[in-house]
Formats: sequence, C-alpha cells, structure tokens
Amino acid sequence: MATTEPRPTRTENGTAGATQKRYRTLAVVKQEAVTRVEKQLEDSVFVWPHLLVREFLAAMLMTMVLTVTSLAIDAPLRDHSNPNLTPNPAKAPWYFLGLQEILHYFPPTVAGVLIPGFVLVGLALLPYIDRNPSRAFEDRKLSITVFTIFAVFFAIATLAGSFFRGSGWQWIWPWQGVFFDL
Repeated sequence: MATTEPRPTRTENGTAGATQKRYRTLAVVKQEAVTRVEKQLEDSVFVWPHLLVREFLAAMLMTMVLTVTSLAIDAPLRDHSNPNLTPNPAKAPWYFLGLQEILHYFPPTVAGVLIPGFVLVGLALLPYIDRNPSRAFEDRKLSITVFTIFAVFFAIATLAGSFFRGSGWQWIWPWQGVFFDL
C-alpha cells in the first residue's frame, strides 16, 4: 500500500515552487518500527586483498621451505616387504604407536574400541558440558584441561612406543639402546 504526501519543490534560487507528490511504499510499517543499525568500521575485517595476500605469501613460503628441506634431507623408501624376514619389533606407523602401546597393557576390545571411543565421545561432548562462550584462557579452564589431558596421554603413549620399545616389544631405556625406527 503506497501513500502520497505533497512535497514542495524548490527552484534554483531557493524559493518554493510547485507541489510534487512523494510516494512511500513502506506506509504500512510505522517509521518508529524501522531501526537502522550502522556497523562501525572497526568491527569489520577485510578479507580481500589483505588477508588473502598474507595467506598466499605464507603458503608460498611454507612450500619453499618444504621443497628445500626435502631436497636437503634424504628420506629413502625401504625395500619391498619380505614375509620370511619380519622386523623385530614389528611396530605400527608412528600415528598408531600410541594405540599399539595401549594394546600392550589392555585387551584388544578395551584398547582398540572402548578407550578411543570414550576419548572421541568425550571430546565431542566437551562443548556441551563447558558452555562458556568466552575465548579467554582464564575462562575455559575445564575444556583446556580435559583436552590437554587427552593430548598428553596419547603423546606419551606414542613416544613410549616410538623410543622405549625394543626387540620383542620389551621396555628399553634410551641409554640401553635406541630402537627408534619409523
């Protein structure tokens, strides 16, 4: 529904001229109900070109560092696997060594299913338990403490499986011999 209001027009010398009609299409909504929120400039974050240029330069720098590192350090592949010659100890890849270390102490169902399952469910439920919207370290002590405990537990298990397991999966101290083999 449009309404019209007479509006006087001004001539070039500033005097009032003929009356002109002005149409308002929002006549159904009162002017007081329409609120305008002006966003301040300091609340805005520029993405293009400032952020994307920085991210592109960081990606290029990281690519160059990785290329130079891979050219400088030789990382040969192993020979083809021989089923008649098994390495001792037979270790999993480094990212599964924590689970292999836990498997040494617990039955397979507990070490392979229950412990990782409880950890994943616990980390997934953590945002619902600690509902603090703040991002400050001082305000998120529960979430940070629980995540740190999980991360340190699996880091210690991975390091123990990497550096402290010798032949026959026996515990070996570093001064007794190094069996680090990824």
